[in-house]
Amino acid sequence: MHKLTSSLICSIATIGIFVQGVLIKVSAQETNTSCIKANAKLENPEEYDVIVFGDEVPGVMTAIKVKRELEKRNGKAKVALITEGNTKRGIGGHLVRGGLAYLDRNQVPRNMRGELGAFGASSQLYQEFLDITGTEAIALDRFTATKAFENLFSRENIDLIGNVNLKSVAVASKLVCSLTTADNGSFVAGQFIDATQGGKLAEMSGVEMTMGFAQLGLPDSTLSAGWVFEVYGKDIQQLKQIEAGLIKRFLDKSDRQAQDWLVIASGNNPEKLADLERSFTDSHDRPAIMYQATSDSADVRALAFSGAYHGKTDTLFDLRTSKAILDRANIAVLDNRLSLNALLFDVNATQARELSNNGAKPTPKMKEIAKEVEGFFQRLGVQRIEFMDELYIRTAGQIAKSLDDLTATKMTDGGVSAEEALGTFSYHLDARGGIAGLEERIAEKGIHEIRGFLMPTFNYGFRHTLPVEYENLAVLSPASGFGGLGTTAGRIVEFNVSVGEGLAIATAIANAEERSLHSIKNQEVKQALGYTPKIYGKATSSWFDIFTVEKTLRRF
Repeated sequence: MHKLTSSLICSIATIGIFVQGVLIKVSAQETNTSCIKANAKLENPEEYDVIVFGDEVPGVMTAIKVKRELEKRNGKAKVALITEGNTKRGIGGHLVRGGLAYLDRNQVPRNMRGELGAFGASSQLYQEFLDITGTEAIALDRFTATKAFENLFSRENIDLIGNVNLKSVAVASKLVCSLTTADNGSFVAGQFIDATQGGKLAEMSGVEMTMGFAQLGLPDSTLSAGWVFEVYGKDIQQLKQIEAGLIKRFLDKSDRQAQDWLVIASGNNPEKLADLERSFTDSHDRPAIMYQATSDSADVRALAFSGAYHGKTDTLFDLRTSKAILDRANIAVLDNRLSLNALLFDVNATQARELSNNGAKPTPKMKEIAKEVEGFFQRLGVQRIEFMDELYIRTAGQIAKSLDDLTATKMTDGGVSAEEALGTFSYHLDARGGIAGLEERIAEKGIHEIRGFLMPTFNYGFRHTLPVEYENLAVLSPASGFGGLGTTAGRIVEFNVSVGEGLAIATAIANAEERSLHSIKNQEVKQALGYTPKIYGKATSSWFDIFTVEKTLRRF
């Protein structure tokens, strides 16, 4: 029999709930009755087996996977993706409406690339994402992506409900029971997956959230926000020529205007000026022109655009002081345009959360700066600049307690055990723009020798997505349980789509067998994965440094 919204059906079956590591049998009738009471006053709610809230790409792909997994077990299933995002402007959160076309990929260690390739073996779900969007390696076309998602939702018969305003969430007996929107009615489900960047559904459910890097004693500090823009009328070779011209000017000490720009951008600080100047040449004293590792991407190495922009606008190339910088760009090379992830804004934790919870819309001040950036590039000969609809909010807080936090310490120690691992991921602890106050706080605690944070290569499962408060809710995003610093690597979309593959299987098992999501272990999911993932997590020499920092600073 198809179990439509198992939270509504009074069954005599039992479910397993782990309390302090002990499995306790609880009557499904008892827990289902609680949700029936909680939902009793709802008017004609829509009922689903699983609701994914938020249309960030990991949520989109997980909705697709969970629908298939439910059908495999139940014969049929009812799944909805509900989002506050304006789906008329595209489906796919910050990758689509935010235009973040440059996909950060798995960074396989150099000594393993002969065996694994440049990006390693992607999870099957992430590979499907690359295939359906026609992504060659790095550059995601937002128009192709949203069309692909629309087609998949139609083919898989998944309800897409966009432009909602989440009003309230009903909970009972450690279960999330339903959500109510301002204008789109109420929705009931047996399982919920929060795929928003900041964990908004979880927060409104009563899950304890930490602001910024509060877990490291820095509740006001967070990662920079970005605003992606697209360049029309210049191809990548032409942009390289513009950059080469700027580098040539900066290397020419007789070019008084160019040297004045550097003085302004550095605030006439000798150390900062030297940093700018060092960026203009590589280790062989050649101009450090942007580097193309793939045909559909380029990485800017020199601070030539940065120096020229800040010099011309009489602003310091310092995120904390100027509140916005034109940084080195990651460039996605598309058929008719270039997408640049370069403009960063300094935001505190409160601002990041407010922006994330309110559509990621740029502020008036941000728009002023965007106009200056637009004028700067147009004066360099660019035909047209288009800024995206939404900001890229890198992180907006984390769940305070998950069943199994995937901290930076755990990452640098190789992650979860190989026996339970659903895959392996490598990425730097990338705090682009820095974490305000982190170095000072480390020094305050008497930690004086930090040798550098090497890139972790870590195995992952899915249980860091499960907040301790509710047994039918997962948070799949930078707001998962990363214990603070871990989100700098755990925020990457490829990682979260891959985690979503395992989470979808666990969610389907919980629904089909009327079990607590908490009772499902990584090993059980791995057995149902359907293929054998490549597992190669390993400890790095940064482990002790990261361990020292997190152990000393961590407050939760």
